[in-house]
Amino acid sequence: MSAIASINTIPRVLIVDDNPNNLGLIVDHLEGHGYEVLVALGGEEALERMPFAKPDLILLDVMMPGIDGFETCRRLKADAETRDIPVIFMTALSDLDSKVSAFAAGGVDYVSKPFQREELLARIASHVVLYRSQRALSMQEARLRAEVATRRAAEIALRESEVRYRRLFETAADGIMVFDLDSGRVVDANLVCCQMLEIEREGLGAMSLADIPLLHEQNDGSEVLATLCRDGQARWEEWSWRRPDGSTLSVEVNGSSYLAGESLLGQCILRDVTPRKQAEAKIRYMALHDTLTGLPNRTMMMDRLNHQITEARRDDRKVALLLLDLDNFKTINDSLGHFVGDALLEEVATRLRSVLRENDVAARLGGDEFVISAGGLHGEEEAEHIAQRVLEALKPAFLIEGRSLNATSSIGISMYPQDGKEAHMLLQAADTAMYKAKKSGRCQYRLFSQDLSIEADRWHSLSNDLHGACDRGEFVLYYQPQVAIGTSKVVGTEALLRWNHPKLGIVEPSLFIPLLEENGRMIEVGRWVLTEACHQNAEWQARGITGVRVAVNISAQQFYRGDIVSSVRTALEDTGLEARWLELELTESLTLEDSEATHRIMGELKALGVKLSLDDFGTGWSSLGYLRHFPLDGIKIDRSFVRDMLEDQNTAAIVQSVLDLARQLNLECIAEGVETEEQLAHLRDSHCQVMQGYLCRAAMPPEEAAAFLNEYFAQNQAA
Repeated sequence: MSAIASINTIPRVLIVDDNPNNLGLIVDHLEGHGYEVLVALGGEEALERMPFAKPDLILLDVMMPGIDGFETCRRLKADAETRDIPVIFMTALSDLDSKVSAFAAGGVDYVSKPFQREELLARIASHVVLYRSQRALSMQEARLRAEVATRRAAEIALRESEVRYRRLFETAADGIMVFDLDSGRVVDANLVCCQMLEIEREGLGAMSLADIPLLHEQNDGSEVLATLCRDGQARWEEWSWRRPDGSTLSVEVNGSSYLAGESLLGQCILRDVTPRKQAEAKIRYMALHDTLTGLPNRTMMMDRLNHQITEARRDDRKVALLLLDLDNFKTINDSLGHFVGDALLEEVATRLRSVLRENDVAARLGGDEFVISAGGLHGEEEAEHIAQRVLEALKPAFLIEGRSLNATSSIGISMYPQDGKEAHMLLQAADTAMYKAKKSGRCQYRLFSQDLSIEADRWHSLSNDLHGACDRGEFVLYYQPQVAIGTSKVVGTEALLRWNHPKLGIVEPSLFIPLLEENGRMIEVGRWVLTEACHQNAEWQARGITGVRVAVNISAQQFYRGDIVSSVRTALEDTGLEARWLELELTESLTLEDSEATHRIMGELKALGVKLSLDDFGTGWSSLGYLRHFPLDGIKIDRSFVRDMLEDQNTAAIVQSVLDLARQLNLECIAEGVETEEQLAHLRDSHCQVMQGYLCRAAMPPEEAAAFLNEYFAQNQAA
């Protein structure tokens, strides 16, 4: 019983005997001693029951009808599923040959009839324990083999993983540094990181984060350690380090922490963004400066002028704006060529710099037009003095390519505040005065006065006529198609506001948009434009003109003071236009601020499902900031860059850089003002996606635009 008790489950015995009397005696005896007993009345029955019985031992009678015990045993031993089950023969035969045959058939023991019960129990118990032990050992061996195989596979996978990691670590284009977060000790760094930070790889083991110059601005690395210990991961947009050779390294850093055994390690991936920063700085400079003379361009000048006006308003001073136009430049340029003309403009810029006061700004507006803004003045006399100095500086002949050239200038002067309280008003007034000076004999200056300017009267008249123009239905939208360069497919239209003046006819927006903004009417008119553009697109879609978005320009007044989100939502709801077919163009020159309000408004607009793009890209101060921080879908390259890109290498470089940045940031890029096949070919070679301009079609009134789109879609369906 002790042997049986050591087995965890009830042992099972199969008795095979054709004599029911024998079966009854043995069954009762075995069950009384804790065995589970199964019976079979012959060899065939026993073989049939084996797949289900699965006994721990078989008591097998030798003499049975059908197949005898010997053959039954041989068949059991021939089957892999039953060969290990111990078989004890039961026989009344006492001859030696029978016993030898029993063992030869595969039996492990035999008992003679009539049985000695205690002997039978002892033999059964011994063989059951032996069989179960062997089976347990076999199972344990199989488990051990499986465990060994699993560990071996894990070790192989680990080694392969380490090889892959090391290969990635060593061949990564970014610098990678690993360090202990508890001690700050540097554990490892790849070759790119060592080269980037100018450290020797052999000495890494003796270094800590505090030894790395790049991390000195991060409290010798303590801020990095604290941040990663606290948050587990972090991102630093820019770390900068001025190298001993004077060059500057700027890196973008992504940090994370992880457990390696019992050590908490930190890892920083350093991406060198120095080339990108240099490219951004170059683009920013080129976007704000004249590429020929290096002087500030119109955008930068207007910004500086606005600052001077703000300071003058605060200090009760005056600002003078001097607009210069060279008197005979066109003759020189046409007769001697653009090379001489450009050289002359460069020399003029140099002389203008020589007469500037410390806070004056000289800029080139384009062509042979220059402007000087002078702040902090007390009166017109000081402005006239500056004009006299300019005229004197330009009087001596210019020596260009061995030629002596004279290039005098006519100057128009406007004063803040009497001639205008806004920058554009001063520029217009100075322009009026300059033309008066040119008509009066050239090489002189004129101060602006109201009686000089027919344009000023026209401006005032237009300002009066604008009141109520929207209510009277005088505004109309023209539509200019936007075409995918690669497929020639019309992908959108830009809605352009026109004023159908009852007496003057169609008035260009450059004349009345500033008046709307000055009078605070852009919010009202902007709502009408949004609704009308959405209504027109919805109507086109109902006619089967689908897949074409409509772009609407948004002014600063609309964006910041006109509840633009509500206006857009209402326009979409009232017209039934899906939001994805509306694009809002934010003009860069509106000087959108990178503020919480700006991010919130743009986020709410994006949540409506409309697209956002940046218009006139490259002409303002913060274009790169917009691309990096605002949720934009596209940018539009200003027409001035498209116009000059084939003639000026610097402008071509700007266009290419803008397209490269757009691709990196996954932004759609639209080129405005495409007028020639040569411009289109250049943009196609530069992988610009979309074009807009006279080469495709000028802006059209709604009926003409509908006819154009209908014809386009009909042709495409026929194709």
